[in-house]
Amino acid sequence: MSLDTPLSAIEAQLQDVETALMATDPLTLEKAAQRLREAAFALSQALERSGGQGTWPEGTAARIQAIGTRLGLLREQLARVLALTERQAASLLPPVQGVTYGKAGSAPAAPGARIYRAPG
Repeated sequence: MSLDTPLSAIEAQLQDVETALMATDPLTLEKAAQRLREAAFALSQALERSGGQGTWPEGTAARIQAIGTRLGLLREQLARVLALTERQAASLLPPVQGVTYGKAGSAPAAPGARIYRAPG
């Protein structure tokens, strides 16, 4: 098996994950991320079978480096989305101070359940 097939697959999956991330659809993003993991695994197996870097076709090393760069950028985008999501959740719900229900170890009993209502 040449490296062209798994490289093309992972490049396509990277594009799918980037598109799903921009669409802000969590289910599509989860599926695309799973397919990306599978494509990355297939690429790693193909790289192991291909032997040393000297046996790769011309341009393969550059494609692999570009994939690594795209993965790094994608990871940064995901971190930004996570931070934004955490801020949005914090604006909707106040931070929890301890356990809401029942006892927390040796701590005194927690207050009753808090109910959050929308204004109006």
